[in-house]
Formats: sequence, C-alpha cells, structure tokens
Amino acid sequence: MHQPRRIVVVGAGYVGLVTAVGLAEMGHQVEVVEMRPDRLAALRAGRSPIHEAGLQDLLTTSLASGRLTVADHPGVDAEIVMVCVGTPFGADGRSDLGQLDGALRSLAPTLERGAPLVVRSTLPPGATRLVVEWTGLPTERIFSNPEFLRQGTAVHDFLHPTRIVIGHFPDAAPDTIDLVVGLYAELGAPILVVDVSAAELIKNGANAFLALKLSFANEMASLAEEYGTDIEAVLEGISLDPRIGSHYMRPGLGFGGSCLPKELKALAVSGRDRGLGMYVTRAASDANTAQQLRFADRIETEFGPVAGRRIALLGLAFKAGTDDVRDSPALAIARTMLERGARIRAHDPAAAANALRELPELVVVGTPEGALDAAEAAVIATEWPVYGQLDWSDARRRMSGNLVVDGRRLLDREAIVALGFRYIAVGRASGLDIVDARDRSDPAPPRRVRSAATDDGVWLAGKGVAPRV
Repeated sequence: MHQPRRIVVVGAGYVGLVTAVGLAEMGHQVEVVEMRPDRLAALRAGRSPIHEAGLQDLLTTSLASGRLTVADHPGVDAEIVMVCVGTPFGADGRSDLGQLDGALRSLAPTLERGAPLVVRSTLPPGATRLVVEWTGLPTERIFSNPEFLRQGTAVHDFLHPTRIVIGHFPDAAPDTIDLVVGLYAELGAPILVVDVSAAELIKNGANAFLALKLSFANEMASLAEEYGTDIEAVLEGISLDPRIGSHYMRPGLGFGGSCLPKELKALAVSGRDRGLGMYVTRAASDANTAQQLRFADRIETEFGPVAGRRIALLGLAFKAGTDDVRDSPALAIARTMLERGARIRAHDPAAAANALRELPELVVVGTPEGALDAAEAAVIATEWPVYGQLDWSDARRRMSGNLVVDGRRLLDREAIVALGFRYIAVGRASGLDIVDARDRSDPAPPRRVRSAATDDGVWLAGKGVAPRV
C-alpha cells in the first residue's frame, strides 16, 4: 500500500479535476485550487463544473470522505504540487502560457517549502525550461508528468492508464523521483522515467500521431466517395494489417478538442523554429481544416445553396461524452453554414452553453426533436448515442425535407433510407455509383449490375464482376 501524500492540484478543468479526484480516490489528501468564480462556486456546492463520465460520483465521494478539499488559493502544507492549467494555442500556433505563468506566481509561497513541482499541463517542446526561469526553482525539483486522458473516458483513463510518463532534469535526486513515481505505483501501468524533453515529445508526439491517423482516414474517405465505394470496407482491409491497426482509423468531420490540434501546431512550430520543415504534421493540420470545408461543401452539393434553408444540426461538442467545444468540427460546420446564410437550429445534450459562448448567433434548442421540427435537412455532427436512438420515423414526419447528412456514420443506412430519407455519410458515395478508374477509356457502355451484398445498383464500366459493397 502506498503512503498517502498531501497534494495541491492547481486547476479544476478537464485535466486538473480528474487528476484531483483520481488521486483522492487512491487515498491521497488533495487540495484542488480553482480561481474561476463559476467553477469554484460549482465545486463548493459539490457539483462538477464539467461534463465527464463518472466524475460527479467520484467528486461527491472524495468531498464526503474529506480526502478532497476546494480552495481559491493554494495552501502551503503540500508534499507535492501539481499544475494542470490550460495552455491554448494562439493564431500563430504557439502555446499561450499565460495561465501557467499565473498559476506559478500563485504557488510561490507553497513552493518555498521545498515541495517538488509536477507540471501536468501540456507544454510544447522546450517549455519546461521556462518553468525553471519563471519560478527560480532548482531544476532538481521540477518534473514533467503529461496526461493521456481522453475526454469522455478521462476518469477511467486516469485510474487505468496505459502508461505513466515522468520527466526530470539530470540533477533530480533519486528520493524526489521516487516520491513522484510513488503516486502512481499502485495503478500497475508501465512507468517511463525520462528526461523532460523526452516527456514533452512523448506527449506532443502521441497526440500528433493520432491526428495523423484521423487525417489519413478522412482523406481515404474522400477518395472512397469519389470512387463510388464505402470507406468502411476499405479501412477494415487496411486495419487488419497488425502494423497499422484499427484505433483512430475512423472517418468523420475531422478532429477537435484541446489536444490534437494544439499538439500538431506545437510540433510544427517547434520544428520550424529549429529549421525543420515538419511537413507531415503541417499537412495533417491542413487536411483537418480541409475535411471540415469539404463536408460543408458536400452538404450544398447534395442540398443546393443553404441560404435561407432550415437545417437541424445535431451535436456541438467536439466529440461525444464531453461538453468541450474547443476547436469543435461541429461548431466549424455551424459557423460556415451560418456565414452562407443557413437557418440553423442546433442541439447538444451537454455542450449547448459552451457553444453559445463561442457562437452567440447560433440558435440552440433543448431537444433533438425541437431542432428537427420543419427542418429541410438534418446534419449529425457529434456522435452522441441519443441521435442514433432517435425515433427517425417521427423525425421524418417532423421534417419538411428528407435529407440526412451523417458526419459521424452513426446511423444504419438501410433503416434510414427505408423511412424515406436521402442519406449521405462521410466516406460513402451517394448512390454507390462505382466507376473503375482503370477502364475510363473503355468505349464499352457501363452496365447495371446488382451487388450480392446489398440491394443497391452498382455501375461498372466495361467488363468485370460486381464488387462486394
């Protein structure tokens, strides 16, 4: 059994609050410090200020046990200090470290007592050395401990991690390293103790690679649309190669949130500052933006100009399971459609308030049905299960049009089409009209065939047999 420690966690956002309640659940005595008035008021009332599966239950338990306390400034009696504040990127792609600077200033009295400072905020490569400059602390007391929490499953990820990464400077004392490592020993995950630069690159590189896989899947989905097939079979065939795998090989509107876009930009900027092209990471970021614009364009291709048209937008969060709208593809689609004159009514089960702060001109309603009433088209922009569980026969009666554009491949195509909808999905060609590119010069007219796998007609040029679709 580990020895319980007295820990101060600064920042009660998506990372900080999960970290605080997770450590309290493990038996540590934790003080979580939050300076935002709205979050602080919620925490003092026993409510989680963010939407995250399982977080409210752990927060309630931790507060009731006394293992978790809430404060607006850090106490001085801490064995370990953790910083978990946001580090958003600016227009130039560089991380804004203003919140980190403010947190470190507030910690000055606490750090005078000699506690090690553990930075869980995501920092661009090289930024941990700025912490040394800003605090004046000896490098032996500063650690990088990046998080690998997925929003929507963050509590589970904290308590059941795939790995723990702890970065330190060369002069860190073995006893201090052991103190930090000991926080996580009972979790049973591999613990990598590395230098701080390696820790920074592990964090940024891991998220950048996930972004690369998503951008690749989206580009393949675009090709599938152009060549008249369905991306699902294509990605299955690719992913069965054990060198590639299926994780994050899923097409959609693109990626968002506070991590993947930021880490791509952080690596690109860091490399550029050192004379490196960083062509792959830059391309993944560009491809993500292009995917969102392509999706908006496809809506107009199928629907006609959206100016003055009523569109139901289902989903605003960047992914299901969270209320986070930072760099949300759904909001990007909403913004583009509004700029083109569309009349949007949107719904999200968790992110409505955050979305309105980002896009005040958006009309948000309290139910999916309210968004669908009299809509000429419905766009699924976030993969919330509630949208898959909707009574779509009722939706067909509510809507004035019959177009469903599924940006998350959430619905069963055959069931939706049977209800009288026109169904368009990312990575699936409209009508599955397949033309074999090798036979484009073949003068033989195309012939209509039936696929054994579906009821859809498939176009083939020249000779050949019907493919499976």
